[in-house]
Amino acid sequence: MRALHVLGLAVAALGGATAAGLTARAPRATLRTDAGARAGADSARVARLLGALAHTDPVICDLIGDQLGNFWMGNAGGLSRFGDAPDVQGAKDSLAGSVTDPRAISLLQATVGTDNACVRRVAAKLLGNSTVSAAVLGRLLDDPSPRVRESAAYAAGVGERRETRAALERLLADSTAAPAAMAAWALGEIQDPASTPALQKAVRATAPRVRLASVWALGQFEDASFAKDVLPLLRDVDPVMRATVAEALGEMKSPRVGPALIGALTDRNAEVRRTAANALGEMHERSAVVPLEGLLLNDPDPDVRRECANALGNLGLARSLEPLARALEDQDADVRHEAANAIGNLDDVAKAPAALIRATTSPDVDLRRHATDALAHIGDPAAVQALLDRLRDDDKGIRLAAVEGLGELNVAAAVPGLTRALNDRDPEVRRAAAEALGKTQ
Repeated sequence: MRALHVLGLAVAALGGATAAGLTARAPRATLRTDAGARAGADSARVARLLGALAHTDPVICDLIGDQLGNFWMGNAGGLSRFGDAPDVQGAKDSLAGSVTDPRAISLLQATVGTDNACVRRVAAKLLGNSTVSAAVLGRLLDDPSPRVRESAAYAAGVGERRETRAALERLLADSTAAPAAMAAWALGEIQDPASTPALQKAVRATAPRVRLASVWALGQFEDASFAKDVLPLLRDVDPVMRATVAEALGEMKSPRVGPALIGALTDRNAEVRRTAANALGEMHERSAVVPLEGLLLNDPDPDVRRECANALGNLGLARSLEPLARALEDQDADVRHEAANAIGNLDDVAKAPAALIRATTSPDVDLRRHATDALAHIGDPAAVQALLDRLRDDDKGIRLAAVEGLGELNVAAAVPGLTRALNDRDPEVRRAAAEALGKTQ
């Protein structure tokens, strides 16, 4: 009885329905069964959650909505929690599980049209992770209310409900942009190849939001044949569209889009340039090396420079060693880290640059770690002393990389240092030192 009482209170708070109204308005929850699914929240738990979210700050509601569905793991015995904290792990875990309670599903169905957008999204997310039937989702996708149709499409995408594909394809032509865009997003989540013709058509929709979602969705299929559909939108006036197209092209990996993505490296919007650099690196587009090197050293945005370093590492060409070594002195720490990491990914590099050796002594532990890894990868005999010096580093990972690098060098000068490393305080380093000595002697 308490569950029904709380249920009624939550519905009233969320949009004007009474407990009696819920019985009259909500479609009956027809269930599907998923073997092995984690037990989900009951109606009382769902009602309390939705009621609380309806009255909280919108930012807090959105943060919870983003995290909902993740499995909140707790430390054994609650060791990381305060001593007087209540034990709510079971309740949190239930909200990450599949909702099976018919009354909870009915509440979720009744809430997907509420005025509060965040509560509506949370309800749709829980509904997508529930055992609600495809028939009920289909009816919601055809509901007269655009809000309900949008929520139902979101639920179908969250749950990756392939059986709703036909209804979602019809929704792409909805007269309201929001449900149509959400239908495109859901089809991208579901990734049924049968839906691609409808998405290819939706890329040319009148509503910008529908076009954007359709481009993103086609990118999820990672099929080069769709590049021709999205490539023209790389010149769209909206930078969000241009960045989304660049990302989709990178996922499609068509060999014909390299020049267009290289052109996007000069886009006036930093996010477009960053996304294009990432795509070119993922595609291993060697013709992009020169412009990527230029942006690494000259772009005003540190995120773009960092992504260029990452892309050059993915390409792995030895010619990029010099610009990456210069980037080790970039004013941004993340760029320096990525440059050192990229140097370690280059092929056919025999001599370690002086800037990399200097970086192994940096006060920045992350830079020292990446630089030591790169130095070990290069295997330059002239860098033996730099690696020996790192055997005394406070960071275990750095000492381990130095040991492994010295073992690969196979030089007599490394033997004394590796012998001392047999007494390292960490057992993994000691084992690595023994293996390295076996290679050296």
